[in-house]
Amino acid sequence: MNSIRDILFNEFQDHGFSLEISNLITSLIMIAAWILIGIIFTIVIKYVLFKLFKIKSRGARALTIGKLFSSMAKYVIWFIISMIILVELQIDVTPFIASAGMIGLIIGFGAQEVVKDFISGFFIIFEESFNVGDMIQVDGFKGVVLELGLRTTRIKNWKDEVKIIRNGDIDSLINFSKEDSIAVIDFGVSYNTDLVKFPKLMDKFIKSIDGKYDDIIEKPQFLGVVELDNSSINMRVIARTVAVKHFQIERDIRADLVIFCSSNNIEIPFPQLVIHNE
Repeated sequence: MNSIRDILFNEFQDHGFSLEISNLITSLIMIAAWILIGIIFTIVIKYVLFKLFKIKSRGARALTIGKLFSSMAKYVIWFIISMIILVELQIDVTPFIASAGMIGLIIGFGAQEVVKDFISGFFIIFEESFNVGDMIQVDGFKGVVLELGLRTTRIKNWKDEVKIIRNGDIDSLINFSKEDSIAVIDFGVSYNTDLVKFPKLMDKFIKSIDGKYDDIIEKPQFLGVVELDNSSINMRVIARTVAVKHFQIERDIRADLVIFCSSNNIEIPFPQLVIHNE
């Protein structure tokens, strides 16, 4: 780039500009050129990662690392560009580089929490605790991971509320996307229900929903009585589903149960109070 700078400088000199003006205009053009180069490099890296390497189609793990690498590359590029611009402005960068170690040490004492966040983020990413797109629960907040960085993690719940959590504060979590999910459907029937015939009716119900939903990966099961409540005998049906799809399957099977019970004259009770007069 020095040869380009010399060409520009000489060109302005040949057009009658003074030494100072020629140097100023040349510096401004060179700074603008370096900023443009930084923007182009940033765009190219993102394009290579997400288009040519097709990271989005390689799964959540690849997407998480791709976004992290893109972010780190951006910081490195702009740090280098900043140093070049300072040189272009004839500012000696040697003191900055020489003092970087001491500054880092000073900042380290005052930013232990930040360092903790970065270390935790590093282990979360490379131990695959969770990835972008996973549904997790941290401190009672359940949602989908929008962004996983070295310092913070962004999670969005079903209400579109976004929680930003420092990675160093994630002591424990539940990852609902690691394995298949289990849909649990509890429902109640009347105490007048014939418990000898009822399991046979439920076999009929299980057959009616088996294969109905693509997200169910194993035949649903009727487990039988799970609780004797005040007004009902509570039963349970379970179904193994694709990860995180159990919420919708639970809603769908509940609706199927209501229709099935209604068509087979099975009473779904509601709370009742029996009063005896003496």
